[in-house]
Amino acid sequence: MRRSWLCFLGFLFATHGATAQPASHLLSADTLTQVSPHVWMIKGSPNIGIVVGKTATLVVDDGLGTKNGAMIAETALRLSPKGARLYLTTTHYHAEHATGDGGFPTGTVLIRPRVQQAELEEEGQKLIDLFSNRSEQDKTLLADVRYLKPAVLFDKDYSLDLGDVRVRLLWFGPAHTKGDEVVMVEPDNLLISGDVVQNKTGPYFYCDTCTPRSWAMVLDKIAEQFHPTLILPDHSPPGDGALLSEDRAFMTDLATRATTLKKEGTPADEAGKILTAEMTARYPGWSALGRISQGVEQGYREGGN
Repeated sequence: MRRSWLCFLGFLFATHGATAQPASHLLSADTLTQVSPHVWMIKGSPNIGIVVGKTATLVVDDGLGTKNGAMIAETALRLSPKGARLYLTTTHYHAEHATGDGGFPTGTVLIRPRVQQAELEEEGQKLIDLFSNRSEQDKTLLADVRYLKPAVLFDKDYSLDLGDVRVRLLWFGPAHTKGDEVVMVEPDNLLISGDVVQNKTGPYFYCDTCTPRSWAMVLDKIAEQFHPTLILPDHSPPGDGALLSEDRAFMTDLATRATTLKKEGTPADEAGKILTAEMTARYPGWSALGRISQGVEQGYREGGN
């Protein structure tokens, strides 16, 4: 069974290409694809994960605004057994991941890391305002945002039983944001990785404590506990477990070189330029490498490198 799903994933990857993602934040159920025995994906910006068990279903991320959230919830319920309980979680607080709450039905159980919830309460409106100013479509999608109150807040690790599927929700520390969550679907050996693990896509160090070193530590902790066969990122195509190894190598290289340059007395802005050029040459085929300087500068400032 696992081999057949890996073969299918290879076809899916080859079909979509290494960096192909829709630019629009309006999601569609027409992009629904099954990526493992219990996990479905609505492909978009971001990819939405739906984990279906015999007695309950977990949705991972709810899109930008209520309209997207309603479509995701409807799709999840359509995939679910009759009477199944609906759970919702978010990989991080950014608007395209966590403002679709209002489209979910009464009784949906929202679960979130405590750190992520605090980050959302402090910064969520800022992201709504930012996205609303990006395009008329985003402004329309965000016009009626309604946040749900989490039913469960956890510190580091929360296990969820969906009947025949055990899912673990985990927070390991700051990477892309302070509250990044990853989700491990244990029977499928599939990791829903949010922004923490991507497919040949460069990092965005969004929080002030997000540095190459902190991100590398998160990736190390994931690798210490899990050896996923499949990985579903949020802004790049699915891939196999090699994505985790590739991202660890990238972030370790970046953190190590930044440490060396800092010890040599290289100014942060110069180090950022040097490392952007070096990482671009060392990792051909990777996209979105324009924010490396930001991570290097934050590492210098915070002492993380």
